[in-house]
Amino acid sequence: MNDIHIYSLETAEIDCCGNWLLYPESAPEKLILSFKKNGQLVPVLIAKEDGRNLLIAGRTRVAAAAKLGMKVSAIFVDAADDISRAVMHLEENSSRTVDDSLRLAVFRFFFARMDKTDLSKEIGPLLGLKLKSREMNFWLDWMDMEPEFDLLLAAGNIPLAAVSVLSRLSASDRISLLPYFEKVSWSRSNAVNFLTWLYETARREEKSVSELLKEGALDTARENESPKDAVARLCRSAKQFRFPHLSRLKRAHEKIVTEICAGTKWRVDCVGNFETGEVMLQTRFKSREVMQKAMDDLESIEKLQGWDELFELGRDK
Repeated sequence: MNDIHIYSLETAEIDCCGNWLLYPESAPEKLILSFKKNGQLVPVLIAKEDGRNLLIAGRTRVAAAAKLGMKVSAIFVDAADDISRAVMHLEENSSRTVDDSLRLAVFRFFFARMDKTDLSKEIGPLLGLKLKSREMNFWLDWMDMEPEFDLLLAAGNIPLAAVSVLSRLSASDRISLLPYFEKVSWSRSNAVNFLTWLYETARREEKSVSELLKEGALDTARENESPKDAVARLCRSAKQFRFPHLSRLKRAHEKIVTEICAGTKWRVDCVGNFETGEVMLQTRFKSREVMQKAMDDLESIEKLQGWDELFELGRDK
C-alpha cells in the first residue's frame, strides 16, 4: 500500500539510475523557473529497497531541485520489482509524447520480462496502442528482429511497418538488407514496397533475397546520389525485378513515344499499366499561337506508324 505522506529528501539521497526509468529525461530549465516561483508542486515517486530510495518517477524534478540546492518532496510507493516500477513510471508519465523510439525501449524492457500476450494486454495500452491492432502486432513481431534493426528504427531510417515483410524473411536475408537502410531514411510506403517486391521475386525465382541482391548488383548508394534519389532508384530496380514484363513494356513505350513526339510538346502516357491498351495525350499552351502549333504537330504525328505499335503494347501484355 502506498504511503500518501509527503517526505522531504535531499537529492543526494535519491537513486535516479533505475533501468525502469524509460522516458528520456527532460531538460530541467523550464521546471527550474517554476520551482523558483511556486516551489515543487508535484511530489516524485520513490520505492524503498535495502535502505535505498529508488526513483520511480520525477527525474526532471530531482534534477531541477539539485540545481537549485532544494530538497525534494516525495511519496513512497509499493513497487517491489522492475516490472511494477516500470509500469508505475509509464503511468505517471502518461501525458507525455510517445514516439517509436520510446515504444521500442519500452517493449524491449518488458519483452525481456514477460511473454507477448501480457506485453500486448498490459503494456500496449500504456503506450496508446489498442489490443490486437495492426500496429500492436507490428511491435510484437518486431521483438523477434535483430538488434541492428532496433538502431535503424530508433534513428528513423526504417519504418515499423517494414516488419510486415521482414518477419517473413530468414535471419540471413534480413541481415543482407541492413546496408540499404543504414544511411537512408525510408518512408513507410517505399520501404514496404521495396521489401515486398524483393520478397515476392525471391519466392518466384526460388532464391534467397541475398542471392537476388547479389545477382541484381543492387548498389546501396552511389557517389553524389541524394538519399531521395537512392530510394527512388532502389524501388525502381526492385519493381523491375518483380515485374520484368511490365518493365520491358515501359521501356518500349518510352522508345516509341520519344520517336513520335520528337520536336513537339506533346506527351503520351499509358493508362494504368497497359491493361487497357489506351493512351493519354497531353500538352500545355498559353496563347493561340502555341495552341495552333500544338494542333499542327498533332496532325503531323498522327500519321506516324509508331501509334500502331504503341497500341499493340497493351494488347500484348
